[in-house]
Order: sequence, then C-alpha cells, then structure tokens
Amino acid sequence: MKKITLFFVCIMMTAFVFAAPGTIHLVFANANTNYVEDKAYYSFDVQAWIDGESDVLGDGMVYIEYPTEIFNDIVVYEQKVSVTKTGILAEIFQPLEMDLYNIVNVIDTRSDVFAITFGSVFNSSSGGSLKDYYTPVSNDMNNPSDLFHVVIEAASAGSGNVSFASGIPGMDQLYFNYEWETFSGGLDVSAAIAAVHVVFDTEPVDPDPDPEPDPEPQAEGYVILASLTADMKKSDVNINWATSSETDNAGFVIKRSVNGGEYSVITSYETNNALLGQGTTTKRTRYSYTDKNVASGAVYSYVLESVDIYGNANAFDPVSVGSTVAEEEKRTPPGRKKVMITENFALEASYPNPFNPQFVVPFSLSSAQHVDIRLYDMSGKLVSNIASDHYQAGHYSLNVNCDHLVSGVYLLITNADGQRSTQKMLLVK
Repeated sequence: MKKITLFFVCIMMTAFVFAAPGTIHLVFANANTNYVEDKAYYSFDVQAWIDGESDVLGDGMVYIEYPTEIFNDIVVYEQKVSVTKTGILAEIFQPLEMDLYNIVNVIDTRSDVFAITFGSVFNSSSGGSLKDYYTPVSNDMNNPSDLFHVVIEAASAGSGNVSFASGIPGMDQLYFNYEWETFSGGLDVSAAIAAVHVVFDTEPVDPDPDPEPDPEPQAEGYVILASLTADMKKSDVNINWATSSETDNAGFVIKRSVNGGEYSVITSYETNNALLGQGTTTKRTRYSYTDKNVASGAVYSYVLESVDIYGNANAFDPVSVGSTVAEEEKRTPPGRKKVMITENFALEASYPNPFNPQFVVPFSLSSAQHVDIRLYDMSGKLVSNIASDHYQAGHYSLNVNCDHLVSGVYLLITNADGQRSTQKMLLVK
C-alpha cells in the first residue's frame, strides 16, 4: 500500500512541476464603434488578470469569434483587422530600446474566427535577470492588465457579440509564464465577450445652400486600348498591346510585380514611333516590350499605364504570366495568408494550427536558393530539422510529422532570402 501511495504522489508531483500557479482570466472590454466617412470601425481591448500569485507572461494566444453578418468572413485575409500591443505587451527593453513582446501571428482559423499569437522576446533561457524588465500580469480582477487593442472594419449594420471562440482544443495550454510553464488553473474566458452594435447613417444630407463653384476642368488625354497580352518564352516575357485611338498621348509606362509584391516601373515612355512624336491618332497602333531574364517558377504581373502630355496617368487592368489565377488561389486558400514575402520567396501560414500530429509548411521560390526551416520547443531546444537544403525555383508543401512530440506550443522558424519568420504551432494530442 505504501508503494502505491508513493507512486501516486510521484504522479502528482510530475503533473505540477511544470505548472505555474493560478488561472489566467481574459477580458474583452471598452467596446466602441467609430464612424469615418462611410465606414464603421468596431474596436475593443483584450485584457488579462491572474488569480493568486502574479506572474510574467511568456506567450499566449487569443481566439476571437465574430458575427459574420456584421463583418463578413476571413477578416484578416481581407485586411479588415488591425491589432496594436498595449499595456504590458507594449513595454520596451530599455538597454536596447527594443520590444519585450512580439505579435507573432494574426491569422484566420475559421470563416468566423481569427487568432492573435504573442510571445516574449526573452525567456528563462535568455538569462533569468532579464525577467526583471517585464511587468507581471495584474492579479486584481477590477484592474486587469491591457494586452491588445483590436479594430475590425464592419461591412453591415447589426448587433451581436465578439467572444473567445468555443471548442478550441487544448485551451488550457494556450498561456505560458516566463519559465514556459502552463498555468495550473488553465484559461478562463467567461469574461472574454463584448457587445457589437453598428448602425450606418442612411439619412439624406441637405444640399449646401452656397456650393463652391466647380473648378475649371483640367485638360486630359486618353487612350482606347484594343488589346494587352503577356507571354513567357524561356526566360523572356513579351508584352504586346494595341490601341484603337489616342488623344494627347505622350507615351506609356510598364510596371511589374513579382509573386504578388509591390509594382515597380521597369520601363517608361515607350513612345509611338509611327506618329513621330504626335500624340493623337485614330489609327490602330501596335506596341511591344520584352522583359528579359525573368526567373522560372515565379508569377509576374504587369500593369500598363498611358501618360498624356498634361502629366496624367491612366492604368489598365494587369496581365499575369507564370501561373494561372486558379493555381494561385489553390496555393493560397481563403483564410490562410502569406507570413513572409520577399522578391524571391513566399511563405504561407503552416496548417492546420492547432495540429495533431502532422502539419504542412507551404512555400514558393522564384529562384534557386537555400531554405532553412526548423521546429523548436519553448525552451529553445531543436526538435525537428524540417528543411536545410538548396531548393530549385518552384512550389513546395513540406509535411511535418510530430508524433514523437508531446502536446504544447512550438516555434517554427524559417530563414530564407535573408529574412526570418517565426510561427507558433500548437500540438494537441
């Protein structure tokens, strides 16, 4: 009997040796709706307090469920959400003037839920003395600590609630303290709810009794575009366009985007030689330009702009080569975004997250280069070397099996094209 009692005592000690005391309580507060011109912005604060002894947060995740009839769906993918660190998460490490916490990820997890993941820049493995620079989370339920300020752009009028999403697997393992211990009381989200009320003003506006006179119209030329195509042959892209007529046209500008990045000018003022510098014609006129030495495996988009003699520019719809639109949509499904984009490398959010026991790391290369992807536990120990090799241009989906790991939060760190990305991955078995 003594041996059995001792066995159960050892089990209890093992269960709590990696648990911090107390329960983390999340609060959604200070809800408000602001109207700017014809748009409505709903905002609220995410706060937290801990019962019992106070402690420093190491990292955590907030899941926000919202009414789609007011905000539509996949609001992060549609860039309708902004998240700002506040309170204890916005504090600075003064010796280096750097943030003590980072927002690691803001991502749609369902069509009506998005998640915010944050983590401390330093932890116990960085040196215990650094903990003194962090402010412990409040243990006063009447004065909780601020974490985030969230703003969501509304799409329609209506009333409802935002709340912490129900049914999140492993919810008691979403928060860790500075020593990367889970909290013994887990996570309480009963106060993580806030009311939403959006009303768009539809009343007619009285006309101005003394309107200002209309300004004198500015002279403006125009071009009627008959066709615009882009075709890739080997390492060149041939861009051809034709105009039905031109009025006061000075020339053209061509801008290029690679893998969905920003457009930049690659050539300008491709003038109409047949007109000998004259900018007006009613004859069909053809033009061409060759973009040389493009990389295989990348998506190139081109925008043609006509520029008139008065300095006005008019852009036509873009054309793309390298992949079809359907292929691009298939590679980046709604609700999942790219977490790192450079001129030659694009990394999508790994999925599913949470996972059990496998997840996928999707990325694309427009040129051959070295890619390094590794998975670490929260103590900084390497648990899986996913990729460390030279990859050719193309699209990749790496399957990662974590059957050998225990439930918890892991760091997926990617280094490619001179940049680094960190994703939090939650394993729930």
